[in-house]
Amino acid sequence: MASLPEAVQKPVTLGERVRAARHALAMSQAQLAGDELTKGFISQVEAGLVRPSLRSLQIIATRLGRSLDYFIGDESLAGAKRRVFHRLAAQAAIERRDWAAVRHEAMAALAQQAQGPERATLLRYLAAADAAEGKREQAFERLAEAMSLVDANSDATELAQLLAARGVLYVEHGQLAAGAESLESARDVMEQREITDPRLRARTLVHLGTVYRRLHRTVKALATYELALAVASRSSELRLAAQSYMGVAVALYDAGELDGAIGNYQRALGLFERVSDTAIELSVMQSLATVQFEHGDMTAARETVDRCGERAALAGDLRVGAIVDVLRARITLEEGDADGALRLAHAAEERLADFGDHRQQADALRVAAAAAHSRGDHASSDESYRKAIELLASIEDHPDLSTLAAEYAQKLRARGDLESAFAYLELARDPAASRPRS
Repeated sequence: MASLPEAVQKPVTLGERVRAARHALAMSQAQLAGDELTKGFISQVEAGLVRPSLRSLQIIATRLGRSLDYFIGDESLAGAKRRVFHRLAAQAAIERRDWAAVRHEAMAALAQQAQGPERATLLRYLAAADAAEGKREQAFERLAEAMSLVDANSDATELAQLLAARGVLYVEHGQLAAGAESLESARDVMEQREITDPRLRARTLVHLGTVYRRLHRTVKALATYELALAVASRSSELRLAAQSYMGVAVALYDAGELDGAIGNYQRALGLFERVSDTAIELSVMQSLATVQFEHGDMTAARETVDRCGERAALAGDLRVGAIVDVLRARITLEEGDADGALRLAHAAEERLADFGDHRQQADALRVAAAAAHSRGDHASSDESYRKAIELLASIEDHPDLSTLAAEYAQKLRARGDLESAFAYLELARDPAASRPRS
C-alpha cells in the first residue's frame, strides 16, 4: 500500500511536527530560524539529527504559534525521560526540604502519566510535602492510595518507605501505637526482603526508637537508637559532590539534555545514599541522650549531649542546638543546679518558639517549670507548666500532655493545692478533655 502524502500523514516525531507546522504557515527554514537560530540547525531538527534544547524549542514553538506540548507531548520516550527527571528532581528537593519544589516536580511527573510503583513514589513525595505543611489528612489519603499501587514482592523497598512514612505521620498525629505498628512493619519488610538502604533503615529506626521512648519502653528505645547510630554513615565531602551533581543535572535539563540530566541526578542520589545524614545523626544522639538520662546514666547522657551539641554547631543547626540545651538543662537540674538549669531552659524555649517547634518548646518549659519549683518560685513554675500544657493541647500531643499533667499534679499536691491537683490528674487520665482553668 502506498504511503499517504506528507500533507495528510500525521506527524509523529518532533522533527516531523516542526516541519508540518512550518509548512502550514508557508514559512521557510531560514524564516523559522530568525536571528537566534540557523537554517542548518532547523534542517537538522526536522531530519531528526539533533534534539533542540528547551530554550531553542520554545523559540521554534513561539514562531510557529504552537505550544511546547504540541512538539513533545505525545513522544513516549521524551515523556518517560521527563517523568524520570521530575521524579528525581522531587527526590532531590526532599533532601533540601524544599517542599514547594517537591510539590512542583512531583506534580509535573504525575502529569506525564506515571503509573504503578512510580506513581506510588510520587504520591509519597507529595505526602511528605503535605505533612510538612500540616495537611495531615491529605497526606494520609495520598499514602493510602500509594500503598494500593505497590506489590509486597516486587516493590518491597517502596512498600517499606510507605510504611515508614505512614508510621511517622501517625506519631505526629499522636497515635503512638499505630505509629509503632507501621514502623515495625517497615523494619520487618526491610529485614525479610534484605533491603540494605542505610538511610531508610536509619531513619526508620530513629522514628521507631522515639515511639518506644514516648511509650516508656526504655530498653527497646535504647537498643533501637544504638542500632540506628551504627547504621548511619558520615562523609561531608560526598554531600558536596552530590550537590554538585544536582546542579549539573539542572543545567543539562535546561539545555534539553534529558539523558545527561537524569544520569547526574542518579549520581547525586547514589552519593546521598552513602553520605552522612547529619539530621539523622543529630536526631539519634539527642534521643539517645534522653534515654540515657531517663535510664539514670548521667555521665553517659552528659557525654552524648556534649557530642551532639558540637555536631549541631558544626552543622549550623540552631534548632537542634536549642534542643540540646534543653537536655543539658535537664541534666543540670538533676545535678542540683536549679539556677543554671533555669537559664538554659528559658534561653532554649525562646529559640524553639522562634522555630515554631511547639513540642520541643513545651519540653523546655517543662524543665523551666521543674527548675522554678525546685527554687521555690511557685508562681513561675505554674506559669511554665500551664503554658507547656497549652502548647501540647494545641498540637493534640495527648501522650506527652498526659505525662506533663500528671507531673504538674504531683507538684500541686505536694504544695497542698489538692483541688488543682485533682483537676490536672483528670487531664492526665483524659488528655483530650478541656484544659483546667488557671
